[in-house]
Amino acid sequence: MLRGSDRYRAGGLALLLAISLVAAGPASAAGFSIFEAGSRATAMGGAFVAHADDLSAMFYNPAGLAQGVKKGELRAMAGVTLIIPKAELAQGYDPYPGSDYSVKMADQFFFPPNFYTSYGLSDCVSLSFGTWFPFGLATKWDEPDFRGRYLSQYVDLKQFAAGLQLAWQINDVIAIGAGPEMRFSTVKLHRKVPLFNPFTNRVVDAAHADIRADLEMDVTFGAGIRITPTPKLSIGASYHGQVDANFEGESTFYQISTGNPQLDAAFAAKIPVNTKVPTKTTIQAPAQTQVGIGYDFGKVSLEAAGTFTEWSAFDTTVLEFEAVDGKQVPTSTLPHDWEDAWALRFGAKWQVSEKFDLMAGFVYDQTPEPDGDVGPLLPDANRRGYSAGFSWKIGKKTWVDFSNLYLTFSERSVTTNDDNFNGRWKNFANLTVLNMRTSF
Repeated sequence: MLRGSDRYRAGGLALLLAISLVAAGPASAAGFSIFEAGSRATAMGGAFVAHADDLSAMFYNPAGLAQGVKKGELRAMAGVTLIIPKAELAQGYDPYPGSDYSVKMADQFFFPPNFYTSYGLSDCVSLSFGTWFPFGLATKWDEPDFRGRYLSQYVDLKQFAAGLQLAWQINDVIAIGAGPEMRFSTVKLHRKVPLFNPFTNRVVDAAHADIRADLEMDVTFGAGIRITPTPKLSIGASYHGQVDANFEGESTFYQISTGNPQLDAAFAAKIPVNTKVPTKTTIQAPAQTQVGIGYDFGKVSLEAAGTFTEWSAFDTTVLEFEAVDGKQVPTSTLPHDWEDAWALRFGAKWQVSEKFDLMAGFVYDQTPEPDGDVGPLLPDANRRGYSAGFSWKIGKKTWVDFSNLYLTFSERSVTTNDDNFNGRWKNFANLTVLNMRTSF
């Protein structure tokens, strides 16, 4: 029998739906951030804010877009990131889900694309347009008897960015760049709804919850500065603003027979089943700051960078349901208490020849998630990433960039999960990024 069933009864059907909308799955940076906006940057562990010398600078440092600008020249870059996440509850803890229980997340893969183009308005000013995915996540637990099914079976959150940026090389030392960003967000959630059966004194499945939000559009901005005190030394900083995505959508609670007609009727008398229920919530995508320093030693370039993400903005989620036919699903207010977090990044590039570069990097990424939130919705932990890649010039103005990032997670043992779903979690992820860039 489930421990914590009193909490399920008190919380009603809204229990944990809001946090499910923002639980991270395949995100490559801690929390639910995606940091792989370009192959060369990924190959250098994400340490790219100081050099920022391709069009993925729209994400890493908009000031970098002013490098190599020629009036009337059009530059373009496009690619895709293949994300393969793995997560498992290696061992549950008593009393729930039990020390005899283990489970693996369903196999998934994701391929968020990126595209950038830039036009030289003069030899020192460029106008750029680009698209990338700054945030995204998905978890899927598809075993029918999954013991965390009341918390989450499937969650999918995507946030797509489209930016327009102006970059200006003011002089030989200082460049700046900035512009607006449109953010387009969607979210889906599936889970089972628990109900306490007083006839058997057990918690049973009463419904399958399907929550879908309409496309949400918000506006923020990105900005950056790049300083080169000497031709070999570069210092960079960038900022992308926070977005509060105010979702509106619909929830459908598909009733599942408990085997007791009296209990089924009592449930349906209080909860609007098999019909659409207008739903709304707000999810915070936090602001992010990058700082870094790079130095060129001739054919070898090094960079060290830090990424500061203001995850403390993600402190509470409120999910509200409208009444339908006089039936009301209660509002759910869920505290998260995430903390601001740093990622430390280091990268190196070796120019083997004029047509071939090799790169490698390392990242240490601190999780913002406290123990209370760690569970099947988001089994996050501190991460270490090891990356490598190359750039190959295949034409007069065309390059192919390839990189691979392998992320290892610290094993995380949790005994104080807010929903009494405790255990030992093990995760890893692999990300492969391919880009092509050219100019006209």
